Amino acid sequence: MLDFLSRRLAAALVTLVLATVVVFAVVEVLPGDPALVMLGTDARPDTLAAVRAQYGFDQPLTVRYLHWIGGLLSFDLGNSHAYGTSVARLIGDRLAVTLPLGALALSWALLVAIPLGVFAAWTHGTAGDWGVMGFTQIGISIPNFWFGIVLVLAFAVTWRIFPAGGFPGWRQDPAGSIYALVLPALSLSLGEIAILTRVTRSAMLDTLREDYVRTARAKGAPESTVLFRHALRNALIPVTTVAGLIAGFLIAGAVIIESVFRLPGVGQLVYDSINNRDLIVIKNVVILFTILVLVVNLLVDLAYVVLDPRPRVAS
Repeated sequence: MLDFLSRRLAAALVTLVLATVVVFAVVEVLPGDPALVMLGTDARPDTLAAVRAQYGFDQPLTVRYLHWIGGLLSFDLGNSHAYGTSVARLIGDRLAVTLPLGALALSWALLVAIPLGVFAAWTHGTAGDWGVMGFTQIGISIPNFWFGIVLVLAFAVTWRIFPAGGFPGWRQDPAGSIYALVLPALSLSLGEIAILTRVTRSAMLDTLREDYVRTARAKGAPESTVLFRHALRNALIPVTTVAGLIAGFLIAGAVIIESVFRLPGVGQLVYDSINNRDLIVIKNVVILFTILVLVVNLLVDLAYVVLDPRPRVAS
């Protein structure tokens, strides 16, 4: 087991190093002057020279890369030229919105999709199965930002149950902050609910055809025991894989949803940084997203060890 996890951790570290090289190359190595990108083509030569000296753009590439990596390891991500404050503080404040939003959306997706997928597999070929599959087709087809606008019109403008946007802050109003994330999480999770439902249904159908499931039914086991104890646990292996991919997408895909609901999260920070040409913020946020996806993948590998004993036996 330790050998299995150590190999996964080594692969994650190699992926992270390669990601830092790619991000650094895209932002600072490719043709073009980073200072000119940050300040625009109308910037004065002395201003450009000052920015190059401030952010180290006049230093050799290896020195700049090693300085950036050292800052990542020491949590010194530099200062944003657009906001005039520490990048680490900026990202930390925004993560307090994005991470709860992603966690709530993933919870919605798992709590809704897995029961729907099990129900669709259990009622395979009937009206219940067709209804679930029709719902998933609609969920995949509808863009989440459009669904978010519909939710705002229905539950914020017409019925005034939830706020239309904004975020009061965890310290000022914890309950109101959770309340403000309900509609964004619902709109963000719609497509993921549809995908997870289809994956769960397909995995359950494959598992229900296995010999051990037929044996359990032949022994007179209750249908609930057959579904949830024998079939669902093995069906959760591909579902866990897709859920891990979706978790990374929910964090990175929150950019548009945070713009629709005016949430001060990392997605909104990326959007503003692109408009402000704040390259140092963009560079560090991309690496942050990479780290979060790698952490999710490691957690998925740990879930594999719990759900499937074969990696433990092989190691």
